[in-house]
Amino acid sequence: MKKKYFIRTLFVLLILIIGSYFIPAPQADFFDLYTKNDKPALSLKEFKSRATKQITVNNVKWNYLTSGNGKESILFLHGMGGAYDLWWQQVIEFEKDYKIITYTLPEEINSLEKASEGILKILETENINKFNVVGTSMGGYITQYLVSSIPNRIEKAVFANTFPPNNLIEKVNATKSKVIPYLPEILLSKLGEKKLNNELIPAAKNSELLNAFLPSLPFSKKQFMNRFYVVIDKFTATPAKYEIKRIPKLIIESDNDPLIQPQLRTKIKELYLDAEIYTFKNEGHFPYINASQQYNTVLRNFLTKENEFKAVEKTIYNYFEGRKNANLEILQTAFSKNASLYTSLNNTELIIPFEAFLKKVKSDGVQQINTSILNGDIEGDIANFKTQFIYSNASYSDYLTFLKVQKEWEIISKTFTQNY
Repeated sequence: MKKKYFIRTLFVLLILIIGSYFIPAPQADFFDLYTKNDKPALSLKEFKSRATKQITVNNVKWNYLTSGNGKESILFLHGMGGAYDLWWQQVIEFEKDYKIITYTLPEEINSLEKASEGILKILETENINKFNVVGTSMGGYITQYLVSSIPNRIEKAVFANTFPPNNLIEKVNATKSKVIPYLPEILLSKLGEKKLNNELIPAAKNSELLNAFLPSLPFSKKQFMNRFYVVIDKFTATPAKYEIKRIPKLIIESDNDPLIQPQLRTKIKELYLDAEIYTFKNEGHFPYINASQQYNTVLRNFLTKENEFKAVEKTIYNYFEGRKNANLEILQTAFSKNASLYTSLNNTELIIPFEAFLKKVKSDGVQQINTSILNGDIEGDIANFKTQFIYSNASYSDYLTFLKVQKEWEIISKTFTQNY
């Protein structure tokens, strides 16, 4: 009798366990949880009423939202547990001045390359060539990948509450990543709810807005695991390359972020030494939601700031054009009137006054030259750049020193050498 009772009990438990695998994770309704009728709630209600677009990339459906008609574009990339509407407060703020793209990463996507393919297809569909990109958490990691893989298309980049390429996340979560695929989705949801209540919300000063919004996000085990694979996908960041160096970067962090380990916050700043840094105080992992006004101000200040690399390049391109076309007027806009040129001749220093250089250019006339910028650095009001001139029978390297005078960059000296 006892044996029969034990078998029956075991059978019932087995049915319950199996059944738990078919129970989907619950998704709360923000407007049931957040009863205030304030600006964030009203703006989110309006935002959710907007129609999204859909495209298919490699048999995977991508949903995204576009808004605004500005000349410049901003692409917003959400984090591991998010969706396109995470950015509603930023989209509404910036759509007045920019064209905005924000998407939901499909649950089938499990690598940086696949994420990039979909993003690039969206940009192609919307006829966007160059763009600003703002990514948070997982989205910040994807942003770094885009900066590394398509730097010439990116105007400015924001790495927010995120991490650099690393082995730490995979190492710390090694056991979990092996166990989680076998757990019921409902259990994963409960574990996430516990982390939300014990860590994420307290870190954000117990924000009521965040406490209502995060449980309303869609969740599935497939989505969770594949996004984890995106997070631990490896790539080599090369911030010292000129085409990456010239992209203005902003690192946004929180001093109490419960999801980004302190050592990873340190490493990303060590990797991108040229990046600006803004640190939120006691705002947790989601300051764009629970401190949106401050966050939007930080973004606007960064996005509207002049790119000094572009300003210096403008002077360099005037130099290139003036030299190729023997246009002395354009050359004079690039150089200081007190500039000098330096080289060596027969192991002896040779100093060429700028006026003598102009006479040589005029004498040579129009030239067929391939020109390029090889590298450059800017610090305050001074800059140093390396350029290359390739003629049909010779190649020269120029080292140009710049000074910013009355908001304009001008070449104050040129040191050059013949390569062949």
